[in-house]
Amino acid sequence: MILKPERQTDRQYGVEEYLEQILARIFKMPTLMYEKLKKWRDDARSHGDLGLRLCQIMQEMNIVGDPTSKSKFETNSLILTPSNATASKISVEEIDQSLLRIAIFNDGSSLAVKSLKEQNENPPDRIEVLEKLYMQLQPREAKWLTRIILKNYGPVTLPDSFPLPGNVTHLPNSLSATFLFPPEPPTPERRTGTRVKKGIGLKVSAHLLPTPPTSSPILPTPETTEVVPNPAPRYRIGWDPQSSTLSAPVKVIAPLTPTKSSPLQNSSAPKARQKIQTLASPPTCSLPVISSIKPAPSQINPVPKRNALGQISSNIPSGSQSQQSQSRSQEKNPKVPSSSHHSQSRQHPKPTTASPVVFSTGKCLLTQKRCQFSSALFIISPCLLSNPYLLTKLIPYHGAHHLTSLTSLSHPTVPRRTKSGRRVKKFILVDITRPDQTVQFCKQAERAVKRLGWKSRSGYQEHIPIFDWRVLESFAKLDRGVELGFDPVRKHFQGTI
Repeated sequence: MILKPERQTDRQYGVEEYLEQILARIFKMPTLMYEKLKKWRDDARSHGDLGLRLCQIMQEMNIVGDPTSKSKFETNSLILTPSNATASKISVEEIDQSLLRIAIFNDGSSLAVKSLKEQNENPPDRIEVLEKLYMQLQPREAKWLTRIILKNYGPVTLPDSFPLPGNVTHLPNSLSATFLFPPEPPTPERRTGTRVKKGIGLKVSAHLLPTPPTSSPILPTPETTEVVPNPAPRYRIGWDPQSSTLSAPVKVIAPLTPTKSSPLQNSSAPKARQKIQTLASPPTCSLPVISSIKPAPSQINPVPKRNALGQISSNIPSGSQSQQSQSRSQEKNPKVPSSSHHSQSRQHPKPTTASPVVFSTGKCLLTQKRCQFSSALFIISPCLLSNPYLLTKLIPYHGAHHLTSLTSLSHPTVPRRTKSGRRVKKFILVDITRPDQTVQFCKQAERAVKRLGWKSRSGYQEHIPIFDWRVLESFAKLDRGVELGFDPVRKHFQGTI
């Protein structure tokens, strides 16, 4: 199905939204090239094709997978050597299995794809998997790999069926063959060495919401018309607010059939046809009042006048002793108003302001051991606000909180202590590929911290370390059990303020 990637509905890779940032990270693109890459939707030269734009940028940066080529390119004082790869070093099956490995751990994939997960298998680093593929490809091959990931071949479309030419001249005349694409994705297969594992379950992605049953109130009820006699009148006892006593019963007529918007069926119709006059308690819904009459002594016993407040207090099923004593005092002295009741009625709840801090669970989702950044507070540089991979993936995975504005450091919701009573660790995250913006932001952060007067345990001015945001990626690999071969703190540490 690689020839028809749009029909691979059972796979969801979850990298489509930030694939531009992943490609810029893999090929170490400078800022100028990254800005060109982000304009692939609007540029007429690339025809709205990210793969074609990537091919053009790789050719401009002289990233050519020629085994005899020894070309190098420089990006921000870093000299990088591209992989000397040819088309024969990677197969279609290797690409398919690598993408399948990413789709297995995505929630949007089908059950058949998710069933291919091995026992106690950890999710792979998607950037590392894609980097291993891209660094073996030439620019034209990287263009097609990008189209496969996005499930869109752009200007190239294949028909649902086409004839296959023969290798021998007389073969088409004797036997004709036609290739047909299946309408649904085939059963996914995962190959591990010589072992082949087939997926079990549905081949389509699961729906977000289940189909409502036939008895669900969401479904429209058929409108039926039925002529029935009017029900017998009922009597309702109201409350006269002027005299604080129970008023005379009111004759009401309840509708026989429910309204059109009600999902309930007419199950009380036989009981309503019985002409029995009873005393009805005040219903929860409003009923049409016909007239107010005085009942005859033979029909209804006269109700003695009682104080409404006393009746309410005596019918309280449960409550504190102070509430019951207060109701008894009001029953003895009904003229004395309750000051607390009036004071509470005058007070309105004050609107709560939204916190500028984006809180997380406070627990690392990558390891059961103690994480260096769990419950920590990250102060994000403005140049990183356009990095959804950092804000929505890396920081929540470590169980940390983040703040995007220096002016909000004095907000009362900024955490100072954790739930266990420890001081909250603070870090500043920057992007070292943007030195001018990084230096300016660090100076502003230093002035803001001095104005707040934050002190350390020893009473001196608190110092906040500055790290490149890629330190979270390195520690995420360590938490998953990947050996880095270097110290991530020394590599990504930039200083303190």
